[in-house]
Amino acid sequence: MDLSYSGLIAYGRTEDVRKKLRYVGVSALFLPLSQILLQVLALWLGNYTAASLVAAAIAIVPNFFAYKHFVWRVTSRENVHRQMLIFWLTAMLGVSLATLLTRLVENAVADRPRLVCGAAVFFVQLLGYGTVWVGRFLILDKWLFKLVDNATEHEAEFGEIAT
Repeated sequence: MDLSYSGLIAYGRTEDVRKKLRYVGVSALFLPLSQILLQVLALWLGNYTAASLVAAAIAIVPNFFAYKHFVWRVTSRENVHRQMLIFWLTAMLGVSLATLLTRLVENAVADRPRLVCGAAVFFVQLLGYGTVWVGRFLILDKWLFKLVDNATEHEAEFGEIAT
């Protein structure tokens, strides 16, 4: 790889890099919005765990369409289906882990001031969603899909040899 300034600029213009930047951009937009929504709903509902579930239910639909419009727009039909499945799987895992951690923290800091409780919930939400988000890249993209793609290539090669 060319590490000169022009080489880095050229690399930054590839579609794969732009897709990753769009992916990070959509995540960077929706995570703070959903966390603000969670804090507001917690004031209204009086419960961070319920607010976590309601905020996730409200934010997930526009988040899905943002991914569909900005991130998956140049993806093949087969890969879009795969990305949609991954999105819903990671969304459910992220919401489950973040809500579980929220429940644990909410019980642990119930007697603390509202600001402390809100900050603790914010950090465990980041931990829950972040763990799933990083796990998605490390496990699904780097490991599992390479195995699936390699198996598909070998099947195609075997099909060509057999005919």
